[in-house]
Amino acid sequence: MGSTYSTDTTDASGSSSLKNNDDVHNGNGFTPQEAKYLSNLCDLLRRETQQKSSEYSCLASVWKYSHLLALDELTSLSSPNDVPNNIEAHFMQQYPQQMELIIKRCQQLDIIVSSSSETLRAASRLSNALQHIICNNDGGGNNHFLEFVSNMIWRHGRGCNQHHTLDFIWNVCTLNNDATVSAASELSSEDVISFCCQTAALLHYMLQNEDAFNLQLMELYEPRDIPSETSIIKAVTSSLNEYVTKTREHEHNFAGYGVTNNNVASSGNDGVEGFITKREFSEWQRKIVADLLHCSVVRIFEVLFFPPELPPTHLNNLPQNTKNSVFRKYSRPFPILESANEFTSKTAKKAGDWTVISSPVFGTNAKSEGTSGNANDSSSSVTALLSLPIFAFTSISTTKFGGKWHRLYAGADGWTFQKLEHAIMGYDGPTLLVIKASSKQHDTVTLGAYTAAKWERNKRDFFGVPDCFLFQLVPTLRVLKSLPKMGTRGGHYMYFHSNTNTQNLNPSKKDELVEGLGFGGTVRTPRLFVDCNLEECRASSKDTSFEEGHLGVTPSDDPFSSAFSPSGGASTTSSLHIESLEVFAVGDSETIMKGFQAQNHHRDIADSTLRNARTVDKAAFLGDMRNGVIETKAFAHRGQVDGRAHGCLKDDGKANGI
Repeated sequence: MGSTYSTDTTDASGSSSLKNNDDVHNGNGFTPQEAKYLSNLCDLLRRETQQKSSEYSCLASVWKYSHLLALDELTSLSSPNDVPNNIEAHFMQQYPQQMELIIKRCQQLDIIVSSSSETLRAASRLSNALQHIICNNDGGGNNHFLEFVSNMIWRHGRGCNQHHTLDFIWNVCTLNNDATVSAASELSSEDVISFCCQTAALLHYMLQNEDAFNLQLMELYEPRDIPSETSIIKAVTSSLNEYVTKTREHEHNFAGYGVTNNNVASSGNDGVEGFITKREFSEWQRKIVADLLHCSVVRIFEVLFFPPELPPTHLNNLPQNTKNSVFRKYSRPFPILESANEFTSKTAKKAGDWTVISSPVFGTNAKSEGTSGNANDSSSSVTALLSLPIFAFTSISTTKFGGKWHRLYAGADGWTFQKLEHAIMGYDGPTLLVIKASSKQHDTVTLGAYTAAKWERNKRDFFGVPDCFLFQLVPTLRVLKSLPKMGTRGGHYMYFHSNTNTQNLNPSKKDELVEGLGFGGTVRTPRLFVDCNLEECRASSKDTSFEEGHLGVTPSDDPFSSAFSPSGGASTTSSLHIESLEVFAVGDSETIMKGFQAQNHHRDIADSTLRNARTVDKAAFLGDMRNGVIETKAFAHRGQVDGRAHGCLKDDGKANGI
């Protein structure tokens, strides 16, 4: 990524000499080429942002000039110290094909920002904050700008830079329209969560192919599912508010928090429900959604300042200097749903074949009917829509959920426990169980569990590893992590039992173990349980294997409510009717591949065993029949003939030989 040519530069603003060395970094973590590029970008932006032409003009300028300067780095065969004053006109003459692409990308940004009022609001706030940073360099040349970019893209690592990202978010949400910072120690939790989610939406659509955009009508080909996005934003906001409320109650009871709605501090919001401090947000984020900042704010800065690479078709007429590029190759920021057929199907697949998947929780992986797409190209048929539920899981852990999602089972595959068992058994890798259910009060709940351990058939006890957790996605996001095993206490991670494939020599003897799958609790009452008919789901609020927290319908404090629970500190249980149930294989490509290889091997062994069981020695079979090992009337006449020959019959008329 560094320069392959000699360049004269001393610091971030570029005043002394450094030889060609890709491994040389300045104090901000940038190579000399990157530092020079960012310094030039800052100079151009400072001139451009003096005139504000739209609500998000600074954001649009960063997007445009980062592309232009990246193209300048790509095409320069000599030292790029002198950037043309009118760089746009310069490249329009020299490289019209590349300029056409950059203009299209700028138009696409306009489409993205206008696709939702909340996205426009987030883009405007982000733009104001960027303008404030660019125009206020405190007399330090461009060093302040480089330090800011370095902090925002975590060049020094998560632990060093995460607090800078949080400071920036607080500044964004407190900036007034005139780009001045207001003094507020607390912010609206909904404002902060909405900004992070809408930033993720900007990131997602900025990395989509151009066939996602209708440039004639200036709109997305597939309209965004705003109600679905809103429900997830509300669920994450509710999670934050719930955590803050419990934390304040705990501090008030045990440490004297002492701030109530009637005791408001100078900011006017301190202690008020729905408003949070930076410390409270940071603690909640680290506990529940550890990667929220990374997969939203941090990555949007990476894409803004180091734009996506040019397509191969736009590199043909450029000088052979592609190693000097500050363009970056980005993968899709959030996963899409894929089928397990690509690994489990016995038939050879043609190029471009793919399976359309529709999930009640995560949406579809296919484009809507009537949108553009090449029928012979699977990539152009994949939806460009952002699934905010998938983003929510990615924010929990990009390591666990930021890779591949292959669906192992869905109700449409066959609504039986045997179908579910066949789909998941043998897969040796992390899986995600997702249940959409409803209560008697018709409240919709999405909940489930993640586990890194493989499923095992007909275990009469718990199994699994501590790398697992229970979750609720809506109406309130909750992540209940596993607790360490203390002697005989805890360690009840996974449970799977069915009498269907169990050989019981005494069928009249009733199995006392519950039939189904579960997590936590006991073998008779698991914490999270799905019955063997896949109809009912029971979820409890407490056990010894997972953190305490409600799953399902939260009990009401109103004694006249049907959801009222007088149990106090005891565990409460929700009984839910299952509407959909899905199991996904999740992880990176290598993990997914190994998991399916293990499952295919498992199925090959099972098929071989079944074939061997069906192969019968005919001679041995007839011998068993003659000897009475196998009950049959085929040879009953022999005894009768033998009895008559000796002239002896029993009282019941049966022959009795002498």
